[in-house]
Amino acid sequence: MGNLRQAITRHFIPHRHTALLVAIVSLLGVRPLISDTGAGTAVYSVAVMLLLVVALYTIQVDELLGDRERLLRQRKKTALVGWTLAIAAVIFRLGEIVFPSHRLATTSSISLLLFLGFVTLTELRAVLKQRTITRETISMSISVYLLFGVTWGLLYIMLFDFQPHAFNFGGTPIPSEQQVTPVLVYFTLTTLATVGYGDITPVTLQARYAAVSEGIAGQFYLAILVARLVGMQMSQAASHVAKDQSRDSETRKRAKRKPEAAGTCFGRVMNPSAGTDTALPAIEDPISQLPLEN
Repeated sequence: MGNLRQAITRHFIPHRHTALLVAIVSLLGVRPLISDTGAGTAVYSVAVMLLLVVALYTIQVDELLGDRERLLRQRKKTALVGWTLAIAAVIFRLGEIVFPSHRLATTSSISLLLFLGFVTLTELRAVLKQRTITRETISMSISVYLLFGVTWGLLYIMLFDFQPHAFNFGGTPIPSEQQVTPVLVYFTLTTLATVGYGDITPVTLQARYAAVSEGIAGQFYLAILVARLVGMQMSQAASHVAKDQSRDSETRKRAKRKPEAAGTCFGRVMNPSAGTDTALPAIEDPISQLPLEN
């Protein structure tokens, strides 16, 4: 067990945001690809469970940037809320698989919506705390953007559950309960990207405001994120340039000191007894001391 924990700590923690991004993409891609097969619901449930586990582990491992005591208390609170919502989502999801019913499906969607909404807020706060740009920072930023879409997609599913005519599907028949998830996930992603093909439109007031709020949140997030990433990149570049200039300046100063030190020591000898160097006495020319003949 200890070896497993060490392996997870060594390999998973440094790449936890990339793992979360892979789990989100898997969840978004599984249902549309295999929705028409008999195993579609089961595989989708496995993808949901995988996302729950990875997201729960990711939000618990946060960098302590700032007041350590306050952040430790915040981490404990985050872990408590995350575990509570995750356990509720897992229980209701398993209950929906074992005892299929409309009420359990609705309860499972609500619990999953609450958990993913909490994960989205936690990861968004972590993105805004970042001070350097790394691969994990990029993965975290993309994960938050896709979590926006997944969370709003669950909200649309709940609206459709309570208001079957909340959306107009462009003249096509209203999808069944099993088919509505990939359809509304498609709608939430097009709304988040503000593509708006017009094949699916919100009809009720609640659905319209939900779609508008998603579009606004997505655009504000991209604007703030791009500005922050550009600012951090410029700051990193300026810091690297300053370090290189300081290193070059030190190198030139050291190179300048060496000839000066060599010139200072020439013509002087070390006095071992005194521990200091003294000037060498002048050497007289012996030929100049000979008497001159008349």
